[in-house]
Amino acid sequence: MTEELCIWAVDGSGTVEPLSPLKQMPTELRFEELIVRNPEMLEPGLRLVGRQTPTQTGWLDLLAVDADGRLVVYELKRGMLVREAVTQVLDYASDLDAMSTADLAEHISERSGNHGIERIDDFEQWYADNYGGDDLSRLLPPRMVLVGLGVDAVAERMARFISAGPVDMSVVTFHGFQREGERLLARQLEVQSRRTELSRKRRTPTIAEKRQALQKYLVDKGYKDLFDRVRADLRQCLPEQDEDVWEHPGSKSVGFQLTESEDSKVWKVYFGVQAGYVGSGVYSISVLPLAIGWGGDVAFARLRESVALKDWQHGGYYLSFKTREEWDEIRPHMIDFVHTVLANRTNVEGPEN
Repeated sequence: MTEELCIWAVDGSGTVEPLSPLKQMPTELRFEELIVRNPEMLEPGLRLVGRQTPTQTGWLDLLAVDADGRLVVYELKRGMLVREAVTQVLDYASDLDAMSTADLAEHISERSGNHGIERIDDFEQWYADNYGGDDLSRLLPPRMVLVGLGVDAVAERMARFISAGPVDMSVVTFHGFQREGERLLARQLEVQSRRTELSRKRRTPTIAEKRQALQKYLVDKGYKDLFDRVRADLRQCLPEQDEDVWEHPGSKSVGFQLTESEDSKVWKVYFGVQAGYVGSGVYSISVLPLAIGWGGDVAFARLRESVALKDWQHGGYYLSFKTREEWDEIRPHMIDFVHTVLANRTNVEGPEN
């Protein structure tokens, strides 16, 4: 149980004045508003995506994504946390965890943009932009965090018991004081799940960090000019709308992912451009199985006759080259195949055989 915290104000003469403790915030809504405006009070890198979000049995206070790309359910109380708060947050989190990732993304998008929360039109794209990939399974199971002005013995015991197992539950308490019309808050982490501690050590780089790392690699190794040329040549063949194409950065590559018409916003890798991946000073283009399938037997046979293809360790094939002149020779055949893939994807009868 939270021990009593005492704070004294000390003036220049050494006189101390004890500050009066707050037993509760004026209203739960005002406490919540304070957190919405200052989410870093809860934890660094937190992005709020929902407020007063409906579930099957009630309205969860705050929904967020943490710095590791994990969904977090917050239950806030303006006073001391009691056992009912533990059951509430378990109820809300289990409802979200039962959803498919596609339903969860739609659930978040449709309920964003209210009560001071940013509007997210396409949660899957937003997640990819901010958390380094399109794998929404990383969101689940959600973390649970109880927040209040202290916690009673029963609620703390329950939270510690739950957090010691496979369920990720934490308790954050604020100690409140008032002095001359001001309210002061001190944050304390009472209970932290072991899984959260381990997750912090395995933090996944964001997409922005991956792009920066790739650019640094290309510049340091002298690959940037030709790599950018090849990437631009392939990108011009792909759909014009950015929402239909996703360039996923790797440590030495960019993968071109396209949305599947029958499963909106599910990204599939078709082609990749690499520099130094298959050998020092060697550029490569990977042709993945989906591209081969949509290209059809005739187009793929034509490509194999025109360029030297090798087995790609991740499935499919790749072609390689070292200079701009070699790329200029390969380019027409590769571009022709890419155009065929895109044309067949829009043909309801499928690829030619």
